[in-house]
Amino acid sequence: MARPKQKVSIFSLAKEFGVSPPTISKALSNSNEVSEDLRQRVRDRAEELEFTPTRPRRKNFNICVVLDMEFHTSFRFTGYQEAVVEGIYRFCDERNVEFSLYAQTTEKLEEVNLTRELHLRNADGAVFIGTSNDRRYFQSLHANHFPFCCIFDGPDDHVVTVDNFAAGRLGFDHLYDLGHQKIAIARQSAKRAAARDRFSSFIRRAGQRGLPDPGVYELVPESPYSAFDWGRCILRDWLAAGRPWTSVFCLAENVALGVLCEAAVQNVKIPDELSVLTCDDLIEVQRSAPPLSVVDIPNKAAGYQAAMVVWKQLARKTETEGLSPEFSIPVTKVIARESTGCPGKP
Repeated sequence: MARPKQKVSIFSLAKEFGVSPPTISKALSNSNEVSEDLRQRVRDRAEELEFTPTRPRRKNFNICVVLDMEFHTSFRFTGYQEAVVEGIYRFCDERNVEFSLYAQTTEKLEEVNLTRELHLRNADGAVFIGTSNDRRYFQSLHANHFPFCCIFDGPDDHVVTVDNFAAGRLGFDHLYDLGHQKIAIARQSAKRAAARDRFSSFIRRAGQRGLPDPGVYELVPESPYSAFDWGRCILRDWLAAGRPWTSVFCLAENVALGVLCEAAVQNVKIPDELSVLTCDDLIEVQRSAPPLSVVDIPNKAAGYQAAMVVWKQLARKTETEGLSPEFSIPVTKVIARESTGCPGKP
């Protein structure tokens, strides 16, 4: 007769490793009070046994912001990420929800059982920033019905976004209405859904408004530059090519800041000789020289809405499977500043 399967617990793991139960608990919580070797061995064994410790009930939910950094780099918030996180934090503060942060490279996020990792961090739900819908770690979240939401890109029915098609239209209309007939659009990544939608809408709008060929110049980086460095290259290439366009719409604000920096070095007058437009009304673009005109993307509202989606799932006030189409936040305006003007005029 087969022996009944022994129940796995912190106590059984403590006996197996010859340590106390509190030590096992600290190892599973990734505490620095336990050696890295023991932490890894305990976590590997728990993974093998499919064991997740039972967490004590807490009065408040914890929503974890998961920042997918994609590449190995030093940690810092971009202006866009800071705005989104501010919106998430504001919602958590209003609803008395605990707020936490987990920043990691894509590679390491793909290596772990992400549901277990988030549970060990006392997270009840998560909002993802910087992810895409092809990340493998979402399989664990789906399988365990872990509440989550993504900003701008992620698995279908788990995304809060903005009307990126409107952003593309507004960008084109602003420059075209100023009189520009030669307009460049700079996009750094074709993988991001937001960039794809803004670009395709910009091109479609140019056709709708009858911009003569070749009116739109598509700019993509040929080398893996940082956004800022690529902006500087754009300005240098523009000069080397004989100034073929009179305005540029940079989908990333750091690209636009790079263009402005190199324009100052090359003594190019903005906007007299070149108009520069970007997205996101961030502190950096407000304080640039000159201040940048922007398509105003409601990043804080997107973060706030994503946190609300996760909270509603946790509070069982809506279905956990899928989001309604209303979670596309309108983009309605361009904030015109000193970086854009009529071609050839101050």
